[in-house]
Amino acid sequence: MWFFYAVIVVSLAVTLSWALYSQSNYGYRFWYQQLDIAQHIQTYGSQNRFKSGFEQLPPEQHWQAFEQIRDAVHNSGTGLADIEYQPPGKNARPLLRNAEVLHLQDVADFIDAGHVLFWVLLILWLPLALLCVWLKPPPMRWRVGITVFTVGAVLAWLLIAGPTQVFYQFHLWIFPADHQWFFYWQDSLMSTLMKAPVLFGGIAAVIVLGAFLLTPAIYWLGLWGVRRFAPGLRL
Repeated sequence: MWFFYAVIVVSLAVTLSWALYSQSNYGYRFWYQQLDIAQHIQTYGSQNRFKSGFEQLPPEQHWQAFEQIRDAVHNSGTGLADIEYQPPGKNARPLLRNAEVLHLQDVADFIDAGHVLFWVLLILWLPLALLCVWLKPPPMRWRVGITVFTVGAVLAWLLIAGPTQVFYQFHLWIFPADHQWFFYWQDSLMSTLMKAPVLFGGIAAVIVLGAFLLTPAIYWLGLWGVRRFAPGLRL
């Protein structure tokens, strides 16, 4: 039972960290500077085979475009097709092509599912904490061993396959097989704007760090809450 409680806690920490980081627009302005996304847009925006003029926009409008995408995918995809940009001296035009809108709608659906998952995890959190205390967790050496093995397996996968391949594999698992999710920088302002998948590596690192900090707090808070309201139980 301890293992299931631990999985619930880690999952809660990840979803909560993700939700909190999304409120800061995923730190896009910071990553824009650190990853030299401005130069990336200058290089590949001018090569785009379907859209023109995006590289002529100032950084503030790049930030705004990313924020509009973020707002839309966190609002069930509403407004994705309406996002526009306007090159200097030219008419406004849609930022996203149909395939990009479809992909981002898939992302929005995934985020909506994540919201549901968060509440399910939250509902299960304290009951599993209660069972964990009642049934007694395994010895500390077993808990440490299971944790080290699990974390080690994930790290080994990342090191052997590489972060990019892991990123692609998650896309294969999550999104419909007949929906495009890979976009060349020369074909997609969305991909160029995000310097995909490089930006997502930075975002993932922050979410993992946040989850790492939240996990012990959620873990011990659950056990403390159970003992607080059921004082007859002891670890």
